[in-house]
Amino acid sequence: MNIKLLTRTALFMAIVTVTTMVINIPIPATKGYVNASEIAVFLAAALLPFAYNTAAAGIGCALADILLGYSLYAPATLIIKAIEALIAFKLLKGFKLNPFLAFGIACLFMPVGYFVYEFGILRYTSEAAIAALIPNLLQGLFGAIGAGIVYPFLKKLAD
Repeated sequence: MNIKLLTRTALFMAIVTVTTMVINIPIPATKGYVNASEIAVFLAAALLPFAYNTAAAGIGCALADILLGYSLYAPATLIIKAIEALIAFKLLKGFKLNPFLAFGIACLFMPVGYFVYEFGILRYTSEAAIAALIPNLLQGLFGAIGAGIVYPFLKKLAD
């Protein structure tokens, strides 16, 4: 068991939770919210190995949903954020894409994932689910740009 890796993963999980909770803006139409989680999700994806990064992203964001009173979203968040981290990881490490491009492509999954959850599972009206697409897309793009800026500096520290 690699204690150093488990510690880094737990630290990233906490960072993901805190960044999700610090900035949260409610979306009344869906009873959800936009936040700053993507920056930490993408950094976890880039700086942790596979499985550890998806756990940090998914569990960290789902925990924030629960702590902020958005428990209805926690199951979807766990899956959506883990997959988003996986996509970013594969594009960055597997396909060797530029971080801005990798994170930018990966961030497109999140609004689609929440749309499917809100419209298909929660049975919100299409208008309500569509109303969340733009804020979620902006959240993802903000996170992709932020993580793209910070990643090179953190990568040097991690190496």
